[in-house]
Amino acid sequence: LQFVLQCRGLYDPVHHIESARIYGNIDSYAYYFLDLLIGTPPQRVSVIVDTGSGVTAFPCRSCPHCGHHIDPNFDFSKSSSASWTSCGTGCHGSCGGGHCSYRQGYTEGSSISGWYFTDDVRMGDALQRNPPVRVSMGCHQDENKLFYTQKANGIMGIRPPGRGTPTIFDSLFADKAHIDSQVFSMCLAEWGGRLVVGGYNQSYHTGSIVYVPLQVSSGYYNVGLTKMVIDGKTLATRYGTAMIDSGTTYTYMASEPYKALRNGIESYCRSHNGCGAHQSGTCWEASSGIGNFPKVEVWFNEVKTFWVPQAYLYRKGSSNRYCYGFEDDGPRANTVLGASWMMWQEIIFDMRVNKAGIVAANCPNYKQRPDFSGREDVTVPTAASVVHPVKTALPAPAPAVAEPAAAAPARPHASDGAAA
Repeated sequence: LQFVLQCRGLYDPVHHIESARIYGNIDSYAYYFLDLLIGTPPQRVSVIVDTGSGVTAFPCRSCPHCGHHIDPNFDFSKSSSASWTSCGTGCHGSCGGGHCSYRQGYTEGSSISGWYFTDDVRMGDALQRNPPVRVSMGCHQDENKLFYTQKANGIMGIRPPGRGTPTIFDSLFADKAHIDSQVFSMCLAEWGGRLVVGGYNQSYHTGSIVYVPLQVSSGYYNVGLTKMVIDGKTLATRYGTAMIDSGTTYTYMASEPYKALRNGIESYCRSHNGCGAHQSGTCWEASSGIGNFPKVEVWFNEVKTFWVPQAYLYRKGSSNRYCYGFEDDGPRANTVLGASWMMWQEIIFDMRVNKAGIVAANCPNYKQRPDFSGREDVTVPTAASVVHPVKTALPAPAPAVAEPAAAAPARPHASDGAAA
């Protein structure tokens, strides 16, 4: 069982840590997602992991305007543990058609709306055998644009607690019998990765953790990004508010720092044999790989981290073509540190002290999801069943870091509103 706990990511009942495989990638999916097991008996639902919004929601079988996704739409009638959220006390939306209703819009123009319900939820695949918790979720009755066409069924919003509808992490952190630390972490690879709740996974780390303050009063995970540097040359120092957002594919910044970053990379390559690649617009043909491209120093006040070329350049399919994973968001934009910045680092969100840990990591790749029949053994491991546990994932207090002055609010990623 020791080997299984470590390698399959089974629930750790000794140290009270859950984990889940993440799937997806930058190019083919344009997002990262994981599986949730909902209801009794469990039904599998795929959801985008989004630190920039707060609702966990997906289409139900009753939805009159929902797309076709990689899992069947959730069938409320087949779950003996499901219950609709009634109007009035406990409803975080508005009352519509006798249901507590929600509507959420996103910055790229898509939206979802439907009815709130509660049910038992297990994070991850059946392989992980995580404990069930009672969660408030959304059952789509309408989805449009990207939500209608995407492969994943829905979204799992995990923004900071305290604003709007409680998130799935609020429910997990309240389950003190199974999770005893308000810490979670994400480690994204080219394909997939891993989410840990209750700690982080030190077995992936290839460097030392550094901590930076998190500003969460706005409802987002904001950090104080102060400069980027390549080969000793400072590129730009004005980044506005920087938000860590796993639900945004690329990294977005204002025109000035965007142009400075591109120029810095391309200038470095011009003086280093083209970095072994041939440029074509915002992409590079690199038959020998991208190991010769520069690392970008990303500074959060006095804390230095690195953005590696395997993250700021993403591969197109299985080709030798690599394209920039960052975009120009206009002259007055703030910064969104999206999935392309998070890759090949474990990002640790320590909500006990409002700090983010950042550490270089060899994140696991998961490309194929396991089969699911609904009849899998999801018995939760107990402490008595674990022999000689290996503590590869663990919670730990962040070191003291001086708090910077509060920054201006970031542009909203999602807006919560009640549907009529």
